[in-house]
Amino acid sequence: MSNLLLSLLIGFLGLDTTIAFQVLISQPIFACPILGWLLGNPALGMEIGIMMQLIWLNVLPVGAAVFLEGNIASMVTCAIAIQFEELNLPNLVFTAAFVIGMAVSYLGAQLTVLDRKLNGLILKLTLEAAQKASLKQIALLDFTSVLIYFLMMSALAYVALWGAGQMIPLLIENLPSPAEQKLEFVKPAVWGLGISLTLPMIFRILRQKS
Repeated sequence: MSNLLLSLLIGFLGLDTTIAFQVLISQPIFACPILGWLLGNPALGMEIGIMMQLIWLNVLPVGAAVFLEGNIASMVTCAIAIQFEELNLPNLVFTAAFVIGMAVSYLGAQLTVLDRKLNGLILKLTLEAAQKASLKQIALLDFTSVLIYFLMMSALAYVALWGAGQMIPLLIENLPSPAEQKLEFVKPAVWGLGISLTLPMIFRILRQKS
C-alpha cells in the first residue's frame, strides 16, 4: 500500500476520534490490527495496538481540552513498524516509529487547535445559513468541517511516513552495528510505561465500585 493511500486511511479512521462515527474504531486496539491486516502483519498490528492503547487510555478527547492525538500517533507508529519490518532490525525500527509517533501526537494536538478555530468560523456561517433556512448550505458547511480535519490528519500522517522513509535508512547507515541490540529495551520500556499509566486508573475504578 502506498504512503498516500495509507495516510488517507489513517485520516479516515482518525475521524472517529471526535469528528464522526464515534464507534471507537480509531482506538489503537482496533485501528492498529486493521492496519496490520492490510499491511500483511495483523499480529504485529495487534501487539502495537494493545501497547499504544495502554499509553493513551487515560487521554479523553472531550470538551475544549487540548489533548495529544494518540490515535493518529498509534496508527503512524504501527504503519512504520510494519512497513520496515523487512529490514530485520525490529528494535531500531520500533524505536524510530515510536519517536515519530510521539512527534505526531504533539503536532496533531496543534492541528486540532487550528481545526477548532476554523470550526468556529464555520459555525458562524452555519448559524447564518440556519437563519436563511438553507439546509443545503448547512450540509455543505458540515461536510467542509469534516473534510478539513480529514485532510489535516491525512497530511500529517503522510509527512510522518515520508519522514520515516528518510530517517530510518540514515539511522541504519550512521548508527554503529551494536545499536540494534542496545535498543532491545525500548519495547519492554514502552510496555512498562503503558501498564504504569493504566494501573492507577484501574485501581481508581475498583475503589469507586467497592
